[in-house]
Amino acid sequence: MPIVMRTYLQGSSSPRDPRSSPRSRSKLLQELIVYRGSYLPVKDRSGSVLLPRRGGSMYRLKLLLVGVSAALAASVGTAYASSIVRDALTERYKASRIEVPNQFDEGHVIKMGAVLLLQADGVPAGVLRTTQINTKSPRFHAHDYARVTVGEAGHIILAEPASLTLGKGTRLVVLNLKVDRDRVRMFTHTLDPVRVPDGKTAHGCTEFIFVFDPATLAGADVATVSARIDQWLSVASAG
Repeated sequence: MPIVMRTYLQGSSSPRDPRSSPRSRSKLLQELIVYRGSYLPVKDRSGSVLLPRRGGSMYRLKLLLVGVSAALAASVGTAYASSIVRDALTERYKASRIEVPNQFDEGHVIKMGAVLLLQADGVPAGVLRTTQINTKSPRFHAHDYARVTVGEAGHIILAEPASLTLGKGTRLVVLNLKVDRDRVRMFTHTLDPVRVPDGKTAHGCTEFIFVFDPATLAGADVATVSARIDQWLSVASAG
């Protein structure tokens, strides 16, 4: 059943006669029928539509509903654009899979995806580390990545210190890739073991974080995103 909501003028106890003066008429009773979540206008005796007063509770509620609807529409559009970028990058930088159960061969690539060539020197990397919950549980990758953040200008703005340093030309594979509102995160792993300070060799892990203007990702500008990544990680083999 419709609910009739009445708003009277401050200081009035009842609506005035609609046949009174224009000044009085502008202060007439305003009503709004709420029917199943919709607002239906009510007309006065002369047939004029009575609208909620600016600043009234109904007016504010309608503005709130419009704002929420616009925000939801924008968020759906951004999510859709991000999925386009993620799908395109996942296809271009195909993920690999590494061996972790065998402690003596951990880090060996058992399923090859795209192979990337590092285009800079002195990039930090964490030593691959695997762990297990107990002696009977399977081993799993501990995800000790050294983070390297590349800004919108294409330069490193933050690099975490790590025990390994990778040189230009190091071959990397991608283990995972994520697209956020303003950044692309690539979790990489050295295809071959590299030498560590104690003289032994181990695989290195680096998370590259590429920062973008949110409009670039929201607009699904895959070409711009790929070009930025290629400045640091060029594709040597598509996998």
